[in-house]
Amino acid sequence: MIWPVLYWKGFKSEDKTRFITDPDYVWPEPRPVDPETVKRNEQKAQLETRKAQQEWSAFVDALPLCGSHIMYKGTDIYGERLAGRFIFETADLLPMVFDRLNPKPFSLDDDDSANDSNDVEAEIDTETSARVTLHNGQNTQEHYIHRWLRTYDPTHYVCNVVPNTFDRFEYIASDMIGAGKGQVHCKSCDTVYAASEIKAGDEDTGGWILGAMHCPKEHLLARRKTIHFLRRVQSE
Repeated sequence: MIWPVLYWKGFKSEDKTRFITDPDYVWPEPRPVDPETVKRNEQKAQLETRKAQQEWSAFVDALPLCGSHIMYKGTDIYGERLAGRFIFETADLLPMVFDRLNPKPFSLDDDDSANDSNDVEAEIDTETSARVTLHNGQNTQEHYIHRWLRTYDPTHYVCNVVPNTFDRFEYIASDMIGAGKGQVHCKSCDTVYAASEIKAGDEDTGGWILGAMHCPKEHLLARRKTIHFLRRVQSE
Protein backbone atom coordinates (compact mmCIF):
# COMPACT_ATOMS: atom_id res chain seq x y z
CA MET A 1 0.00 0.00 0.00
CA ILE A 2 1.57 3.21 -1.18
CA TRP A 3 -1.27 5.64 -0.50
CA PRO A 4 0.16 6.80 2.88
CA VAL A 5 3.39 7.78 1.14
CA LEU A 6 1.55 9.62 -1.62
CA TYR A 7 -0.65 11.39 0.94
CA TRP A 8 2.39 12.50 2.94
CA LYS A 9 4.15 13.84 -0.15
CA GLY A 10 1.00 15.68 -1.17
CA PHE A 11 0.67 17.21 2.27
CA LYS A 12 4.28 18.40 2.26
CA SER A 13 3.82 19.97 -1.17
CA GLU A 14 0.79 22.02 -0.09
CA ASP A 15 1.02 25.68 0.68
CA LYS A 16 1.30 25.85 4.48
CA THR A 17 0.34 29.52 4.47
CA ARG A 18 -3.15 28.87 3.10
CA PHE A 19 -4.62 29.11 6.60
CA ILE A 20 -3.54 32.74 6.95
CA THR A 21 -3.97 33.76 3.29
CA ASP A 22 -7.35 32.19 2.57
CA PRO A 23 -9.94 34.97 3.11
CA ASP A 24 -12.64 32.38 3.84
CA TYR A 25 -10.70 30.67 6.61
CA VAL A 26 -12.28 31.21 10.02
CA TRP A 27 -10.02 31.05 13.03
CA PRO A 28 -11.46 29.04 15.93
CA GLU A 29 -12.71 31.04 18.87
CA PRO A 30 -10.51 30.81 21.99
CA ARG A 31 -12.02 28.78 24.77
CA PRO A 32 -13.29 30.93 27.64
CA VAL A 33 -11.34 30.78 30.88
CA ASP A 34 -13.34 29.54 33.83
CA PRO A 35 -12.51 31.79 36.84
CA GLU A 36 -13.45 29.02 39.27
CA THR A 37 -11.01 26.62 37.62
CA VAL A 38 -8.24 29.20 37.81
CA LYS A 39 -9.04 29.82 41.48
CA ARG A 40 -9.02 26.10 42.30
CA ASN A 41 -5.69 25.64 40.53
CA GLU A 42 -4.17 28.52 42.46
CA GLN A 43 -5.45 27.14 45.76
CA LYS A 44 -4.11 23.68 44.89
CA ALA A 45 -0.69 25.14 44.05
CA GLN A 46 -0.62 27.07 47.33
CA LEU A 47 -1.52 23.93 49.30
CA GLU A 48 1.20 21.92 47.57
CA THR A 49 3.74 24.67 48.25
CA ARG A 50 2.74 24.87 51.90
CA LYS A 51 2.95 21.08 52.24
CA ALA A 52 6.44 21.03 50.70
CA GLN A 53 7.56 23.78 53.07
CA GLN A 54 6.24 21.85 56.07
CA GLU A 55 7.99 18.66 54.93
CA TRP A 56 11.29 20.51 54.43
CA SER A 57 10.99 22.19 57.82
CA ALA A 58 10.25 18.87 59.54
CA PHE A 59 13.19 17.24 57.77
CA VAL A 60 15.64 19.98 58.79
CA ASP A 61 14.39 20.16 62.38
CA ALA A 62 14.96 16.42 62.75
CA LEU A 63 18.63 16.70 61.74
CA PRO A 64 21.33 16.65 64.44
CA LEU A 65 22.73 19.99 65.57
CA CYS A 66 25.62 21.28 63.49
CA GLY A 67 29.04 20.88 65.04
CA SER A 68 32.29 22.63 64.26
CA HIS A 69 32.77 21.05 60.81
CA ILE A 70 30.66 19.92 57.87
CA MET A 71 31.62 17.23 55.33
CA TYR A 72 30.19 17.07 51.83
CA LYS A 73 30.71 13.95 49.71
CA GLY A 74 31.48 14.96 46.13
CA THR A 75 29.09 13.77 43.45
CA ASP A 76 28.98 13.64 39.67
CA ILE A 77 26.25 15.25 37.57
CA TYR A 78 23.70 12.48 38.22
CA GLY A 79 24.45 12.02 41.91
CA GLU A 80 27.12 9.32 41.56
CA ARG A 81 29.61 9.33 44.43
CA LEU A 82 33.12 10.49 43.59
CA ALA A 83 36.45 10.48 45.41
CA GLY A 84 36.20 13.91 47.03
CA ARG A 85 35.36 14.53 50.67
CA PHE A 86 35.04 18.27 51.24
CA ILE A 87 35.50 19.44 54.82
CA PHE A 88 34.52 22.96 55.86
CA GLU A 89 34.32 24.86 59.10
CA THR A 90 30.69 25.63 59.86
CA ALA A 91 31.64 29.17 60.86
CA ASP A 92 32.92 29.73 57.29
CA LEU A 93 29.88 28.13 55.67
CA LEU A 94 27.28 30.30 57.38
CA PRO A 95 28.27 33.63 55.74
CA MET A 96 28.74 31.94 52.36
CA VAL A 97 25.22 30.49 52.38
CA PHE A 98 23.83 33.77 53.70
CA ASP A 99 25.37 35.61 50.75
CA ARG A 100 23.75 33.15 48.34
CA LEU A 101 20.39 33.88 49.95
CA ASN A 102 20.94 37.63 49.90
CA PRO A 103 22.72 38.61 46.67
CA LYS A 104 23.86 42.21 46.45
CA PRO A 105 22.27 44.35 43.71
CA PHE A 106 24.48 44.54 40.63
CA SER A 107 25.83 47.98 39.78
CA LEU A 108 27.93 49.23 36.88
CA ASP A 109 29.25 52.10 38.99
CA ASP A 110 32.45 51.12 40.76
CA ASP A 111 33.63 54.62 41.67
CA ASP A 112 32.73 56.81 44.61
CA SER A 113 30.17 58.73 42.57
CA ALA A 114 27.71 55.91 43.21
CA ASN A 115 27.38 57.22 46.75
CA ASP A 116 25.91 60.48 45.39
CA SER A 117 22.80 58.87 43.87
CA ASN A 118 19.53 60.63 44.58
CA ASP A 119 16.78 59.39 46.86
CA VAL A 120 14.68 58.00 44.00
CA GLU A 121 17.51 55.79 42.75
CA ALA A 122 18.22 54.61 46.28
CA GLU A 123 14.57 53.68 46.76
CA ILE A 124 14.54 51.73 43.49
CA ASP A 125 17.70 49.85 44.51
CA THR A 126 16.14 48.97 47.86
CA GLU A 127 12.98 47.62 46.22
CA THR A 128 15.00 45.64 43.68
CA SER A 129 17.15 44.14 46.42
CA ALA A 130 14.06 43.15 48.39
CA ARG A 131 12.52 41.39 45.38
CA VAL A 132 15.74 39.55 44.56
CA THR A 133 16.14 38.43 48.17
CA LEU A 134 12.56 37.19 48.36
CA HIS A 135 12.82 35.33 45.07
CA ASN A 136 16.19 33.69 45.66
CA GLY A 137 16.16 33.09 49.38
CA GLN A 138 12.71 32.20 50.60
CA ASN A 139 11.89 28.48 50.67
CA THR A 140 14.72 27.45 48.36
CA GLN A 141 16.94 24.51 49.26
CA GLU A 142 19.66 26.96 50.29
CA HIS A 143 17.14 28.46 52.73
CA TYR A 144 16.77 25.12 54.50
CA ILE A 145 20.52 24.45 54.39
CA HIS A 146 21.02 27.78 56.14
CA ARG A 147 18.30 26.88 58.63
CA TRP A 148 20.22 23.73 59.50
CA LEU A 149 23.58 25.49 59.71
CA ARG A 150 22.13 28.05 62.12
CA THR A 151 21.95 25.29 64.76
CA TYR A 152 25.75 25.51 64.83
CA ASP A 153 27.32 25.05 68.25
CA PRO A 154 31.04 25.96 68.25
CA THR A 155 31.62 23.91 71.40
CA HIS A 156 30.26 20.79 69.68
CA TYR A 157 33.45 19.49 68.05
CA VAL A 158 32.00 17.01 65.54
CA CYS A 159 31.90 16.76 61.75
CA ASN A 160 28.36 16.46 60.35
CA VAL A 161 27.81 14.85 56.96
CA VAL A 162 25.62 16.78 54.52
CA PRO A 163 22.43 14.76 53.87
CA ASN A 164 21.92 13.45 50.33
CA THR A 165 18.68 15.44 50.17
CA PHE A 166 20.71 18.65 50.02
CA ASP A 167 21.88 18.00 46.47
CA ARG A 168 22.40 21.73 45.81
CA PHE A 169 25.18 21.76 48.38
CA GLU A 170 27.50 21.01 45.44
CA TYR A 171 27.25 24.66 44.40
CA ILE A 172 28.02 25.84 47.93
CA ALA A 173 31.04 23.54 48.07
CA SER A 174 32.27 24.96 44.76
CA ASP A 175 31.91 28.52 46.08
CA MET A 176 33.81 27.61 49.23
CA ILE A 177 36.71 26.06 47.32
CA GLY A 178 36.76 29.05 44.98
CA ALA A 179 37.05 31.31 48.02
CA GLY A 180 39.98 29.26 49.34
CA LYS A 181 38.01 27.83 52.25
CA GLY A 182 38.18 24.27 53.51
CA GLN A 183 40.09 21.09 52.76
CA VAL A 184 39.46 18.09 50.51
CA HIS A 185 40.32 14.49 51.17
CA CYS A 186 40.85 12.59 47.93
CA LYS A 187 40.04 8.94 48.55
CA SER A 188 41.78 7.86 45.34
CA CYS A 189 45.22 9.03 46.48
CA ASP A 190 44.38 9.08 50.21
CA THR A 191 45.64 12.64 50.66
CA VAL A 192 44.18 15.77 52.23
CA TYR A 193 44.59 18.92 50.14
CA ALA A 194 44.04 22.57 50.94
CA ALA A 195 41.40 24.40 48.93
CA SER A 196 44.12 26.34 47.09
CA GLU A 197 45.53 23.07 45.70
CA ILE A 198 42.27 21.99 44.07
CA LYS A 199 42.03 22.42 40.30
CA ALA A 200 38.69 23.86 39.23
CA GLY A 201 37.65 24.31 35.61
CA ASP A 202 34.89 23.97 33.04
CA GLU A 203 34.23 21.00 30.78
CA ASP A 204 32.25 21.30 27.54
CA THR A 205 30.11 18.26 26.73
CA GLY A 206 28.42 19.80 23.70
CA GLY A 207 25.14 20.51 25.47
CA TRP A 208 26.28 21.33 28.99
CA ILE A 209 29.12 23.27 30.55
CA LEU A 210 30.18 21.31 33.61
CA GLY A 211 32.09 22.69 36.56
CA ALA A 212 34.61 20.09 37.69
CA MET A 213 37.13 19.90 40.52
CA HIS A 214 40.21 17.67 40.47
CA CYS A 215 42.94 16.96 42.97
CA PRO A 216 46.59 17.72 42.02
CA LYS A 217 46.85 14.14 40.72
CA GLU A 218 43.85 14.67 38.39
CA HIS A 219 41.36 12.53 40.33
CA LEU A 220 37.82 13.79 39.82
CA LEU A 221 36.47 15.08 43.14
CA ALA A 222 33.13 16.64 42.16
CA ARG A 223 31.33 17.74 39.03
CA ARG A 224 28.16 19.76 38.57
CA LYS A 225 26.04 21.23 35.78
CA THR A 226 26.47 24.97 35.27
CA ILE A 227 25.25 26.13 31.84
CA HIS A 228 22.91 24.36 29.40
CA PHE A 229 22.97 25.19 25.68
CA LEU A 230 19.84 24.61 23.60
CA ARG A 231 20.59 24.13 19.92
CA ARG A 232 17.95 24.55 17.25
CA VAL A 233 17.46 21.48 15.06
CA GLN A 234 16.95 22.56 11.46
CA SER A 235 14.45 20.49 9.50
CA GLU A 236 15.12 19.50 5.93
